[in-house]
Amino acid sequence: MIRTKLLTSAVLLVVGAASVAAFAQTRTPVQAPKPRIDTNQDGYIDRSEAAAMPKLAGRFDTLDVDHDGRLSPQERPARKHALGGHRRMAAGVHARLKQLDSDGDRRISRAEVAGNPRFAERFDRMDVDKDGFVDREDRVDLAKERSGAWFTRADTNRDGQLSRGEFDAARSSRAQAMRSGDRKARTP
Repeated sequence: MIRTKLLTSAVLLVVGAASVAAFAQTRTPVQAPKPRIDTNQDGYIDRSEAAAMPKLAGRFDTLDVDHDGRLSPQERPARKHALGGHRRMAAGVHARLKQLDSDGDRRISRAEVAGNPRFAERFDRMDVDKDGFVDREDRVDLAKERSGAWFTRADTNRDGQLSRGEFDAARSSRAQAMRSGDRKARTP
């Protein structure tokens, strides 16, 4: 009698586990494949392919840095979920700096920015090491300076650490400044 009860319990346990597994498989959502913008799969996006995405089509000429009529993987805007906003912004800054670097030495001289009054007025501030060129080291030093200033503003109790509340308040303040267009306040 006990053996029969144990055998019955074991069979019910196996059947129950199989039922749960089958139910779980039926409940798994099936995701539709994402549409590919590079329809001919050549690794580039031309104008006709970009036309499928109005935002991309509107920015096509700006993104096409080498003006060859197609966007290479380096020229394409990064997807929001793949790269953070700062990395996308850095890629755009890099592309603009590359355009200014007319001699291709990876440094921007005062003469190279003469035709760009907005950059020319900020040149001295961006040339952190005061060598007459704005280069990668200057941009790295400037980023460290700005993030240090952001941290100092965010650390309201001056203990050298950011609590979750201080971080959230600083992030909220920066987001509000970005919405209002206040460039000075939103700088990290």
